[in-house]
Amino acid sequence: MRAGGKDGQGEPDPGHFERFCNVVVPDLLTDACQVSTELAAQIGEDILARAESYAMLDDPARDVLIAPFAEEVAGYEPTDSSLQLKGAVAVVVRSSLLEEAHAHGPVDAGGIEGITSLAAPPLSHFLAARRRNPVTVEHNLFADLADTWPRAWACLGAVARAYGAGGGRWPYRVPAAPVPELPAAEVEAPAAETRDDAFVLSGIDPRFDQELVRRMSAAAESGDAGWLAPSLSRISRHLGKLMQTVEYLLAHDVPILTANYLLRPREAWVRRGELVTVDHENPLAAWRTSRGLSGAHRAMVAGVVERTEAKEKAAKDPNPDRSADGKKLSPRLRLLAICWLLRDARRAKK
Repeated sequence: MRAGGKDGQGEPDPGHFERFCNVVVPDLLTDACQVSTELAAQIGEDILARAESYAMLDDPARDVLIAPFAEEVAGYEPTDSSLQLKGAVAVVVRSSLLEEAHAHGPVDAGGIEGITSLAAPPLSHFLAARRRNPVTVEHNLFADLADTWPRAWACLGAVARAYGAGGGRWPYRVPAAPVPELPAAEVEAPAAETRDDAFVLSGIDPRFDQELVRRMSAAAESGDAGWLAPSLSRISRHLGKLMQTVEYLLAHDVPILTANYLLRPREAWVRRGELVTVDHENPLAAWRTSRGLSGAHRAMVAGVVERTEAKEKAAKDPNPDRSADGKKLSPRLRLLAICWLLRDARRAKK
């Protein structure tokens, strides 16, 4: 599984990507996106540092880092680029300081798409050149992830192998490691009336906010809850924070369900065939598509869809004491229905 390119003389040239980071990216950000000169230069430097660290990794390690982003990179340009190259762009470029300029600054989705599209060809040259002539960096940004979060690393490795095999179930050995503690909430997350008012950290912010920590604790304590997310990158684009979250959930037997993945403590499931498109606004749309699902993965998705649709219907029904055909429910059934709704409400508040 390799991503590489060559120049017109037959040899890959790392200089293309170095110029991209030092000249092209800063110019695009300052001229087209109105990013400050200082921040634009920092973004270019960060992308280059991430590329150097990524280039030092072997193929299995690269596949682990790509795995959380594979669901979203299918739509990356150029469309004919390999998954490995698109994944490298997601890790090196999309998850760099560029995210800060997107989350809290002037870079919109169009700017992100433009820069990531332009990054693919020179990054291909860079990785191919470093494979032929490795360069050692003093501090590899990704070197400690496998040892620090062994469960998450092993599980994402299984995801990568399952994806490479066309999908389905892939078991993995759970590493012997202590059960991690709940992360400390370093940032307050005030309650919000609407989605637009919700407190949101940058996707690469390594800190945990109160709401994320609350949800992690509730999932671990409930005993029968799962963690639902449109994609793993929605948890965080910061790989350390993402793996810490996955490590905690898996250590507490909490399955993690995304549009195409099911992560469990001893096995990973990947949708067979073509992955469905991730819809961050309506994740249920992906789960309503059963194509490529099987076994425990299919069963869990079906359960999520059924429960969610039941809750939506209950919320819209002005007569909760009536059955679907309009007949009045017996007192016993009405009580059971109310208890069911109260149980789910309590779980949602935990």
